[in-house]
Amino acid sequence: MTEVDFYILSSDEPDKRLAFASRLCEKAINNGRKVLIATDDATQLASVAKYLTDERPESYLPWRHSDATDSGEPIALDCSGECGNHHDVLISLCAQLPEYFSRFARMAEVVIQTDAVLAHTRQHWSFLGERGYPIRHHKLGRAHNV
Repeated sequence: MTEVDFYILSSDEPDKRLAFASRLCEKAINNGRKVLIATDDATQLASVAKYLTDERPESYLPWRHSDATDSGEPIALDCSGECGNHHDVLISLCAQLPEYFSRFARMAEVVIQTDAVLAHTRQHWSFLGERGYPIRHHKLGRAHNV
């Protein structure tokens, strides 16, 4: 069963959400994991790609689009609703739970303090809790908000 982690940031800035998601990716790949980041659309996907590429120049995070040929990159980005052969770690930045989330060993959601994100986070939490998924939450202070 998919283990679920909600990382609750104290910030309301969308850039903080993307920066924290890229740090989660770095931690996961440093632990030998493969990550799929799911986004709602191509604009959000492009923002995530920019953070993975530019956020910390000293720390290169190799990624590809999920529909591109797999050439060994540990991070894939998707906005199409297709996860391909991925099943290790999912970082969902989507307003709706991706249909394929239960194929993954772990799923993480990064939560910021905006009405829209908080509303869909509550829906996801309720849906997952009612179905018995193991849920952990991590309330992070400003020091962890990147």
